[in-house]
Amino acid sequence: MLRVLLPTDFSSHSYNAISYIQQLFLRVAVEVTLFHAYEPTALQLLGNISPQRLATIYQDLKVKSTHKLNSLKSQIFQTNQPEWHQYAIEAYEGHLKEGIASFEKGAYDYIVMGSKGATGLQEIFIGSVTYSIVALQQEIPILIIPEKASFTTLKKIGLEIDVSKSCSKAVFEPLIKLSKIGKAAVHLVQVYSDPDLSTLEEKYLTQLKIILKDIPCSFHVIPKFSSLENCIYVFEEELEIDLMVVIDYPLNFFDRLMGKSIVKNITFHTKLPFLILPTPN
Repeated sequence: MLRVLLPTDFSSHSYNAISYIQQLFLRVAVEVTLFHAYEPTALQLLGNISPQRLATIYQDLKVKSTHKLNSLKSQIFQTNQPEWHQYAIEAYEGHLKEGIASFEKGAYDYIVMGSKGATGLQEIFIGSVTYSIVALQQEIPILIIPEKASFTTLKKIGLEIDVSKSCSKAVFEPLIKLSKIGKAAVHLVQVYSDPDLSTLEEKYLTQLKIILKDIPCSFHVIPKFSSLENCIYVFEEELEIDLMVVIDYPLNFFDRLMGKSIVKNITFHTKLPFLILPTPN
């Protein structure tokens, strides 16, 4: 049985993430833990608060959070749920980032997060919560569902690769699972400055193809882009990718493309879900 952690703030974009994984794992036994982190607001902490009063505030927050989680769980069960889908709830006292950081490698197969894009001015992004979780470099794969993403059957998965780096099979297991679940083809994408691969890069590419030998694969090379929009266009329109996969290297795919940190802003530009695989050790 797959184990999925789904942080929720009870917003529409977190519910959209629930809807997405319901369909993604429709034919798979899965346990989804609905996870909500709660903290007092600054207003609740104003003034001289006794330890007893503070304990009461936290207890009230726990009760309210648990009630909301149970209500969400009931709402989910009002939809047509397969009997092999199970749901658990967890209310965490503290910041979401602290809660996620507390999980050890292997605690869950995937963390699934709904992510809200920009509002108002183009320069203001609301992907900071999701980005803070990504920045933890937690050893659990993170599947990010942009707020405007809608589920489509996985037919093509795009895997951006850096063939100058060697990775073990364990790094790609979460991708292999998704590919087999959806019977999806994987498109290996190498972004290049020099289109000619070195001998070492050819070796690493051969190793990767052996690792992915049980799933249909193809290899593509594309040049660096002048803008993030051009890059996203290639994946969404030209390659017709349904899901993007990146490996969380110290400099990830979009950082290398654009020369600056870009992950926390990407959901503003795309409706494409993307899976972040933990950095290989």
